[in-house]
Amino acid sequence: MEKLTPQQVADKVLELTEQFNRYVFSNPDILDRLPDKAVLVFLDADDPAFNQANIELARATPSPADGPLVYVRMQKRIRVVQQEEWIPDILTSPIPA
Repeated sequence: MEKLTPQQVADKVLELTEQFNRYVFSNPDILDRLPDKAVLVFLDADDPAFNQANIELARATPSPADGPLVYVRMQKRIRVVQQEEWIPDILTSPIPA
């Protein structure tokens, strides 16, 4: 398994934090599932090297909140949105009826 640099781990944590925050804005009820003073440890469903590094980091870092570690596995979903597009056609005269 590839060893990630601290910068790679930090970048991924920031990315997942941002995505989690976006999700929370649309789905605030998810916060009801978190215990008080929870320390969130983000995991990427598709990146075991990152997960291992972030779990080790979370366990080694003392928590100022003194709350439980809560693991949040993030899964990337791609939504394909169909969009209508209008394309103009320039005519010299109207189309006959």
